Amino acid sequence: EAFVKKTSGGAWGTKVKKVKIENNAPKAYGFIGWNMTNDFFKDKKVRIALTHLMNRAEMIEKFRYGLSLPATGPWYQQSPYADTDVKPIPYDPKKAQELLNQAGWHDNDKNGILEKKFNDETREFKFTLLFVSKDSEKYLTHYKQDLAKVGIEMELKRLEWNSFVKLLDEKKFEAITLAWGPGSVDNDPKQIWHSSSAQTGGSNFISYNNPKVDKLIEEGRKLLKREERIKVWKKVYRAVAEDAPYLFLFNKKFELYAHADRIKRL
Repeated sequence: EAFVKKTSGGAWGTKVKKVKIENNAPKAYGFIGWNMTNDFFKDKKVRIALTHLMNRAEMIEKFRYGLSLPATGPWYQQSPYADTDVKPIPYDPKKAQELLNQAGWHDNDKNGILEKKFNDETREFKFTLLFVSKDSEKYLTHYKQDLAKVGIEMELKRLEWNSFVKLLDEKKFEAITLAWGPGSVDNDPKQIWHSSSAQTGGSNFISYNNPKVDKLIEEGRKLLKREERIKVWKKVYRAVAEDAPYLFLFNKKFELYAHADRIKRL
């Protein structure tokens, strides 16, 4: 989005003429993470319903200039570790409503907010989502409106980075939005998806725990041949995608950079 804005001003094509544009494969994906210790998000049906309520196709056209794809799992789609047979969960409010009802969420008092009983206490489906980037606010506001239509109230709270990270580390949040870039997310899922990484020092701040995924990660980390690891990591990709611990948001189709012709690639 920033690239599009910066290349549409009056100077572009007049003062700035000798520019070469190249595509680099993107290595990141955005997500909304659900705190899996929170009663609201423990049920997989609820997490899948929440994904059905995100109209990613519309947001890609409206806010991302059509330059993204709906994310499908815990690696960017161009990664060799991604299972390309995993398809994005579509926008489907009717299906979302069915799943929420199956999970015990109903608007029994007809006040427009879903409720469910937890340990003899009736609680309304209201939660707060924390975010940092101002650019995220557009699609989060859009999402908030779609959630409200089925009886879920989401409050948006923007924080500065240090405060945000502190709450992540302390696991004092209900939902957050963030993105993972290249690094351990590309080749070793232990840091993010193994249950042991929910402890201090890991990046499993949503407290995701699936023994099947743990076993696959442990198996994959012992394999020396990349081709063999790829097969195992694809299984991890599918298993995590099916659990929907994140609402996987967007993958960029490509990364855009521009530089003057006099600057050569190193």
